[in-house]
Amino acid sequence: MLRSPAWFDLPMASLAAAVSGFLVGWINIGSGFLPAATAVLKQAAYAFIATGLILQLCRWLLRRPVPRVQATAMAIAFPLLTTIALLYLLHSLKGTPEPLLSVIPGAALTLTGLVLVSSRKL
Repeated sequence: MLRSPAWFDLPMASLAAAVSGFLVGWINIGSGFLPAATAVLKQAAYAFIATGLILQLCRWLLRRPVPRVQATAMAIAFPLLTTIALLYLLHSLKGTPEPLLSVIPGAALTLTGLVLVSSRKL
């Protein structure tokens, strides 16, 4: 079994790429196969890279020597806002038929993941 490096969460990155790619494909399939496939590839690649790095950032923020509430707020807010901004930029580039709707699954999955990681103190 592959082991994740300390700076990257490989299992969660793979899961995020598969789930968010599927959801974005489902949202965009009405525009045709090629535009939907473009959106899926962009989303899956972004989700794989960003999830692996952002979850580790979340864990690092949780270990900071600040009050627990402040650490949790930082561990959720900073990565979530970064994710939303980067996803919107990614899907606003030519090729995604529904850029705003394509951001919603990634933002929702990111929020869910960050809350779970923060609540488990991982």
